[in-house]
Amino acid sequence: MVKTVLMTGAGSGIGRAAAVRMAQDGYDVLLVGRRAEPLEETRALLDSRGAHEVLALDVADRKAFADALDGVMKGDGQRSLVGVFANAGIGGANAYSVDSGTDRWDDIITANVTGVYVTLQTAYPYLKAAPLGQRHAIVTSSVLARFGVPGQSAYVTSKTAVLGLVRSLAVEWGADGILVNAICPGWVETEMARDSIQRMADAQGISYADCHAQQCALLPTGRMSQPEEVADFVAWLMSSEQKGITGQGLDLNNGSWMS
Repeated sequence: MVKTVLMTGAGSGIGRAAAVRMAQDGYDVLLVGRRAEPLEETRALLDSRGAHEVLALDVADRKAFADALDGVMKGDGQRSLVGVFANAGIGGANAYSVDSGTDRWDDIITANVTGVYVTLQTAYPYLKAAPLGQRHAIVTSSVLARFGVPGQSAYVTSKTAVLGLVRSLAVEWGADGILVNAICPGWVETEMARDSIQRMADAQGISYADCHAQQCALLPTGRMSQPEEVADFVAWLMSSEQKGITGQGLDLNNGSWMS
């Protein structure tokens, strides 16, 4: 059987870096995201690229996800799903309008909470059936699950909600040999982070470089993480060495929040 991991949000940032790392470690990778083009770009970076699959779909679409995963997993009968990294998500402010009664709440909650829930539940039967020992489900939360941020109530709520989902599923799935955890990154040098910093810079009337330096100065380490650092952590969490951590939110934030 071929050890396989499923990764959502695999077209960029942390998801792309994690896919590259897991392929280096000898896993087949199922690359999931909304758009095929960035997923294909990720696949081109992977070792043994012919063994990997691209699934372009909305992770909150239950039927599309179930049908696509079923087709890949049952296509040749040789795959064993041993890990899931539910990493897809969107950020940004809510921009609530009292006059129109509209904002981005539904979009953010659907992508960041429902999408994670659907990803994990869709993958669960395959994880449970895998015969290769310990299996792992990892969710991307955020340091913003640890404290509030003005104008970001939907994002903060979504990243806090998935910590509750992780705790519940860790209890439900523990007897099946499935460990379920969340990572809570702080600033990571990704496109989403760059967009956030640019918005902050614009609001303050300063340059991107000055705003980036301002944010780094708030961190005890004085630096932001690289996607590859987060990928290394995810790879360890999915490794055979990790046998006893489950139901946890694990912080990788350069000291921006300390419990």
